[in-house]
Amino acid sequence: MTAAQESFYIQQFKLGDTSSFQLLYQHYQKRMIGYGRSLFPNYEDDVKDAYQDIFIALWRSKDRLTVEKTLDFYLKRSIKNHMIRVVRKKLKYDAIPNENEDGCLVHIDETNALDSIIESEVDFHRKKIYEHQLSLLTKRERFLFTERFVHEKSVEEIMQEHQLARQTVYNMIYKSINKLKSPNSEVRIWA
Repeated sequence: MTAAQESFYIQQFKLGDTSSFQLLYQHYQKRMIGYGRSLFPNYEDDVKDAYQDIFIALWRSKDRLTVEKTLDFYLKRSIKNHMIRVVRKKLKYDAIPNENEDGCLVHIDETNALDSIIESEVDFHRKKIYEHQLSLLTKRERFLFTERFVHEKSVEEIMQEHQLARQTVYNMIYKSINKLKSPNSEVRIWA
């Protein structure tokens, strides 16, 4: 399928055309399931289920879909995020019952390399979002925001250390928070 054809099918799908939806589903199926298997080799059936769930969600929200040309990045991100949630849930409930010295049952969570990989991936994406969000602020807003919320300084400490008026500190922090909350500043790394 060419990029122009894919773009056309996406537009038709967004209008509710079921045949375009089926074509897109079939076009991506082998590649996306393969991608999911490469990330989560021990969860083949869950990857297949994730792929179907993602397309069901796509159909339900087709009128709000912002993708215009290709679904490749969106689907990869969605499969990875969906599978992270699935694996986390499975690992949470796959505790091993053991007995302590008193004969009482104790649950010990299995820790494996996948859990560490998932955690580091989540931390990496959180850091990227944080860095991007802070880059939207001016140098002064970023500095005061960091002083207040990262270094956990009180407004009084910031006022004294940097010889600023109370209202200036409050205004700059309030302005920073509003910028970070605005929909225009939102980063969508996760599906």
